[in-house]
Amino acid sequence: MVFYFNVANWSAWADGLETQADWQQWQAGEKQLADELNLPALKSVPPMQRRRLSPFAKVTLHCALEAAGDDASHVPSVFASRHGDLHKTTALIEAVAKKEDLSPTQFGLSVHNALAGLFSIFTQNTAPISAVAAGESTFIAGLVDSLVKMQINQYAKILYVYSDLKVPTCYQNYVAENEKNIAIALLLEASPMEQAQFSLAQTKLSQSEHTLELNGPQAFSFIQFLCSNQPALIQAIQQQTWVFNRANG
Repeated sequence: MVFYFNVANWSAWADGLETQADWQQWQAGEKQLADELNLPALKSVPPMQRRRLSPFAKVTLHCALEAAGDDASHVPSVFASRHGDLHKTTALIEAVAKKEDLSPTQFGLSVHNALAGLFSIFTQNTAPISAVAAGESTFIAGLVDSLVKMQINQYAKILYVYSDLKVPTCYQNYVAENEKNIAIALLLEASPMEQAQFSLAQTKLSQSEHTLELNGPQAFSFIQFLCSNQPALIQAIQQQTWVFNRANG
C-alpha cells in the first residue's frame, strides 16, 4: 500500500532548534544542536496547569499546539513516544523503592497517553486520539498509524505528534541508538496521488540500496528530508524498510 499526503504545517523542538527557520539552517549545516534543551513558554496553557508539566510534556504540547493551529479544537490526532515521560516514571519507581507515598497527579501524568489527554483538555478537542509506542520503530509506526486512520476514516487532516527525551542516566546502557531530545508535530493532510507532496510505502531493497538510509534517529532523518529537496528517504527499521518519496522526486 502507498500512502499519499501533504504536510499542511509542522513544528519541531530540540536542543537549540526551536523554529522552522532553525531547522532549515540545521539541515543546511549552518546551525548545530545546542548542549541543552530550552523549554518553550507555552503561554497558551493556563499558568496553574503549565506549572505541573514536565519538560517532556512542555515540548510535546508546544509542538502539537503550534502545528495544529486553528485545527486544534477538532483535528483527530496520534501521539507517539518510545519511552514516554521516562524521567517522571523513574522518579515514581525510585519513590516506590524508598517506600514513599506516590502523588496521584504525578502518576496520572506519567502514563503513555497522558499527553494525548492533556491536549484534548487544553483544546476542548473531542475527536479521536490514540497513543503509540513501538520500540525503535515508534516514529514510523505512529506516522503509518496516522496515515491509515486518515485514509480509512476519510479525515481531511490528522495531527501526528512524536516526542522523546534522552533517557535518564540509569537507562543509558540499555539504549542502542544515539538518542537526542526531540519533539515533532505534523499536521497531515489527505491528498490524491497527483496532488500529493509526499508518498510513503513499504518496500524491499537490496543491501547496496540500504546505504541510502540516513543515519541517526528517525525523527531527525525525517525533518532533514522535510527541510531539503532530497527526492527520497529510506528508513530501514528492524525487519521493515519504508521509503518516503517527494512529488516529482
